[in-house]
Amino acid sequence: MRFLSNGFYQAVVGIVQTHFERFGVGPSGPMDLRAYRLNHLILGNREGEKVLEMTGLLPTIGFEEAVSCAVTGKPVKIVCDGHLIPMCRSFDVLPGSVLSFERLENGGWTYFGVGGGIEEISGRQVRLKAPTLNGWVSFLPDDLYREAPKDEPIRVVAGPEWDWFDSRAQEAFLNQNYRVDSIDRMGYRLQGKPILLRKSRELISSPVSTGTVQVTGSGQPVVLMAGRQTIGGYPRIAFVSPTDLSRLSQTGEGEIVRFRKTSIEEAEQDWKAENEQLLRLAQILKNQRNSLLFSASVQVSDRRFYVQMTR
Repeated sequence: MRFLSNGFYQAVVGIVQTHFERFGVGPSGPMDLRAYRLNHLILGNREGEKVLEMTGLLPTIGFEEAVSCAVTGKPVKIVCDGHLIPMCRSFDVLPGSVLSFERLENGGWTYFGVGGGIEEISGRQVRLKAPTLNGWVSFLPDDLYREAPKDEPIRVVAGPEWDWFDSRAQEAFLNQNYRVDSIDRMGYRLQGKPILLRKSRELISSPVSTGTVQVTGSGQPVVLMAGRQTIGGYPRIAFVSPTDLSRLSQTGEGEIVRFRKTSIEEAEQDWKAENEQLLRLAQILKNQRNSLLFSASVQVSDRRFYVQMTR
C-alpha cells in the first residue's frame, strides 16, 4: 500500500503507551479513542493494532494487494475506484485499487484501518502487518450505537486547582460558550470570557493527563489532548470525562464548546457503560461474521452494494 498523494497529516497510531511518562515522554495514541476502537471491531482486528490517523487534506492511497479496510471517525466522503464507500463499514480492495477522501475542512480526525493492521510508514510506502481479506462486510447497527448530540455540554470533573478560582470564575467556566480557537494533537485552545484566579499564585510544574483543562495566564482554557506533555505549570481547573474526550476531539476550529460539571463517580460509571457498549458491539459484529453463508458485491451505476446471506 502506498500514498499516491500525501495529505496534510497522516500518521500511524496505536494503543496509548503510558509506561514512558516517568521519562517525560507523552502517551500519544489516537485523538479519538472511540473511533480507533470501532475500527478494530469492524475489521475483527485485535485491539492495539495500528491504524492511519488523518486530518485536513487527506491522502490518496493505492493498493498492491487485496485487503479489507474500514474508515471511522469524522465523517468524510470516501471514493474507491470511482465508487462511493460508506463510513463505519468494512469493504474489500484489490491490487490496483485507488482510495481517495474528501478534505476535512475545519478539523476532526478520520481513521483508516486494514485487516491485520498497519506496521509503519516509510516515505510513501505503508507497510502492512499481516494483510487480511475478510470476505465479509461488518457494519455498526444504527439502533445500538449512537453518538451523543453535538451540542451536548462536555462533562468535566473538578481539577486539583478548582478552588483557586472564586465562585464567579467557576460559574463563568461552566456557563459560557467557548469558541475553539486552534487545535492540534497537543491541545485545544479555547476562547471566551477570561476566568481569573482569586489571587496570583505560583504552581510548581505538576503531572497532567489527557483531558486536563489548564487555565493560562490570559484566563483562557487549554484542553490537553493525546500529544500532550507530561507536566505543566498552569492551574488545572478540571479534567474532561474520558467518555466525552472523543466527542471533544472531533470539534473543529470556530465551533462552540460548553462544559458541565460531573462527579468522579458519575464519570467512572459513564466510562464503564461506554466499555460495556463496545463489548456488546463486538459480540454483535462477531455474530454477524459467524452467521455468514455467502457474501458478494454488486455494482450499480456509481454505487457498490454488498449482498450477504446469513443463517
